[in-house]
Amino acid sequence: MKKILLLALFSITLMGCNDPESAAAEAAQLKAEQHPDRTYVGENNYYTMESSEHAAFGRKKELKVMYQDFPRYFVEKAKEWPKEDLNDASSYDLPRFQFAWANSSSKDEYESGLKIWSMKTDGTDLRLVTDATIDLTAVRNLTRSPNNRYVAWAGSGGHKSVYDLKTGKVTVVQKTTSPLDMLWSEESRYLYHERYRNRYSRWDSETGEISEIDFDIETSAVSYGGNRIVVYPFGVTVFDSITNEKKLLIDVDETLPFKEARMTIRSIDPTGRYGWGSNPSFGFFFDIEKGTVKQMVDDFVPAQILGKDAHYSALSKMTYVTIVDRLEDKVWSWRAFSHGAMSGEGILYNGLANDGLWFKERK
Repeated sequence: MKKILLLALFSITLMGCNDPESAAAEAAQLKAEQHPDRTYVGENNYYTMESSEHAAFGRKKELKVMYQDFPRYFVEKAKEWPKEDLNDASSYDLPRFQFAWANSSSKDEYESGLKIWSMKTDGTDLRLVTDATIDLTAVRNLTRSPNNRYVAWAGSGGHKSVYDLKTGKVTVVQKTTSPLDMLWSEESRYLYHERYRNRYSRWDSETGEISEIDFDIETSAVSYGGNRIVVYPFGVTVFDSITNEKKLLIDVDETLPFKEARMTIRSIDPTGRYGWGSNPSFGFFFDIEKGTVKQMVDDFVPAQILGKDAHYSALSKMTYVTIVDRLEDKVWSWRAFSHGAMSGEGILYNGLANDGLWFKERK
């Protein structure tokens, strides 16, 4: 009897040693002990804390360069990386960036394929959103619904799809080549999109139906407070979301030549209170609530991504994350990823979290 018990215990021990999860955990622990500067996420992935760098992005305003440590991610096996989880409230205590990134330049077809990722605006909590884009050669536009549940993208050729974080389902909204513009309705039910040139539709997330609409769509827009606020190439227009009635129009200086009036960079804050536009000659800051626009020749910072109340802004290229505190004239820039390739531009979502502030107060 004693011999049988000893054999059973020996068998259990062997089973534990051969368990893949246990072996992976032990391997990760060993690597962590060998590299104390690394924080391992699974056996093959880790991040280090690195200081931010001097920021130089052709700005026209003097900013105070800020130095602090941010995570730098080394992701070799995306399948081992935590996925964004709508039920994890800790992921949504700050606004977040979303972007398309191929995490590895290896010959592994999966790892070198484009996937959609997200992280908090302070660089923490990197999450894999979906790998449904892995076969695309490019992701040209991204948008996230106000309730954080749906992520839509326009891929190579303008094909549009939606991923549901709650169900894991992918829906193809537009199969043929089409323009890129997309916009979510305020309650997150409808995805408005340009189906063909100057022809617009809406996809119903509840029924799956696609129907035509009689208003145009721009990506530099937001649905908020019963309004649809749009930053067009030459100004800002506010529409009633239900009646489509035009409620406010703010144009740039009509006497400017075409190239100096046309805003090639455009953004809007998550509530539609402020808008931004710029070109090589001028910057334009719109106080939409007051119905005014300030035109600037210099002493301004372009805002490809604009935060709540225009407190923070960021460049949309996520290869190097560059954030500006527009109220205190501070800038942070850091390399968040050790390798891999980005596609398209990053966006902001969950923008009202933490009252729109992109960093938590240090205690």
